[in-house]
Amino acid sequence: MTRTLPLLVGLALTSLAASAADGNLLLRIKQNNTRGASDYELVHAQSGKFAASAGAVDSNGATIELVGRDRNGRELFRSKVNNPGTLHAEAFDPKSGKIAQAQDIVLPQAFFEVSVPDDKALDHIELSSRATTDMRGMALQPATLKRIDRAAIDGQLSRSKMMTATRAAAGTAVLYNSGPSASRMDIVLIGDGYTSGEMSKWAADAQKVANGLLADPLFNANKNNLNIRRVDVVSNQTGVDEPDKGIYRDTALGVQIGCYNIDRLVCADDNLVYSTVGTVTAADARDVIVVVANSTRYGGAGGSIATMTMHSSAIELALHEIGHTAFKLADEYDYGTCDASREPTEANVTRQTGRSGTKWGSLIPSNVQVPTPNNYYPNGTIGLFTGARYCTSGMYRPTENSRMRTLGQPWHAVNERRANAVFATYNTGGGSSTPVTVTGSLANKQWVSLPSAGAYNSTQGGTFKLQLTGPGNADFELTLYKWNGSAWAKAAESTGPTSTESINYAGSAGYYYFEVKSYSGAGNYSVTYTFPK
Repeated sequence: MTRTLPLLVGLALTSLAASAADGNLLLRIKQNNTRGASDYELVHAQSGKFAASAGAVDSNGATIELVGRDRNGRELFRSKVNNPGTLHAEAFDPKSGKIAQAQDIVLPQAFFEVSVPDDKALDHIELSSRATTDMRGMALQPATLKRIDRAAIDGQLSRSKMMTATRAAAGTAVLYNSGPSASRMDIVLIGDGYTSGEMSKWAADAQKVANGLLADPLFNANKNNLNIRRVDVVSNQTGVDEPDKGIYRDTALGVQIGCYNIDRLVCADDNLVYSTVGTVTAADARDVIVVVANSTRYGGAGGSIATMTMHSSAIELALHEIGHTAFKLADEYDYGTCDASREPTEANVTRQTGRSGTKWGSLIPSNVQVPTPNNYYPNGTIGLFTGARYCTSGMYRPTENSRMRTLGQPWHAVNERRANAVFATYNTGGGSSTPVTVTGSLANKQWVSLPSAGAYNSTQGGTFKLQLTGPGNADFELTLYKWNGSAWAKAAESTGPTSTESINYAGSAGYYYFEVKSYSGAGNYSVTYTFPK
């Protein structure tokens, strides 16, 4: 199911639901970047009864905000996606697993998909760009980028129906299934550079990738929360482009190894990928798309669409990239462009230097020194290790070495806790409600919207229970919101003078999220919540 995966700190959660009568819209938007400016074009639209989502948002970076309005300018919904115009390219050494090269690349052209409510009153959608903060850490005002009128959306809806009727659809097969897409993380594997005579090879390669993902202890422990699907598409020639070797192939998805002059970076034509996958998967059944190149040359990439090759170490690279895409984990290596000016929102990095102010402080053993020296404790020991998020100093990671620092290493406890919390937000359908605990840290006057994977859909309604615990010297507040068909409305709140708050709310079926806010003070918080199925 397509969901909003990261924490959105300091921003209200986007409107993720529409009335049942209206359904939702899936929009694909092209971004052209030239001379420091961006232009946007709606290139695809479809409607249906699928989940609405703002997409994966990194609250530390630049975002694109979509605001739907009626003819009188009244706001109907608000959604956010990562600005896709910059790719953080990573190249790891296949032998050591260590980072070898990392740089940010401004893409000349990029695409993103976003699902929004299909409100009957929708007249237009406004796109605006917003960097979280400027160089001084001050909030920036949105800059309007584009207006997409309802007529343009309707035109794309008609065009998409005609294209679907005439286009040869790709094939598909289920490699692993644990339940309906509406309540699972759906991973889609699609191959490029496989000819019609190599479809059996592609099927075997895809199964190998699926088995590799499921063999990872973290994914295996959460296998009841995910599905893996294979999409089959035929290329005219075998292999993929390798420009540095003078190799060019006629393939379905335009995969290239060594793009942007980075030896191990693998790129695909995102629009072709979205279009092909879209012919055989529902809009809410492609949370994570991984393009697999028919090559044994080492390489891959992250971003909105992940890429990999069939090199023996490429599954490790794919797991690392999924750590970014699905779980919003930061890189724990210290190579790259450092920004230690503010506390990062990712769960696995911090600039705090003491137990009490650290996101994972409760997991640090009392006998572990903080900050924590290298080469002293067994790997996996939780502490505060210097060097993370591209900084050699001023930023700390939870363990000496994890998969987010070096390929082939375990995830370790802090990264696993974050991933488990994301997986837990998916399996919301069927069965009895189970308590979920989330933790984090707030600065003074800051707030966070949860669950981190987006609005929770209660199909039956019942009792919503929430318990907040925070610092003894701060005043944190707890608020539960429900979508009323046109806006988010406050359902219940607990705003006492301390950081211990609780909510017991009898609610009907619908979409919900909750907010933890610092009225005064700062520090770590913990929320245990139980929402009815």
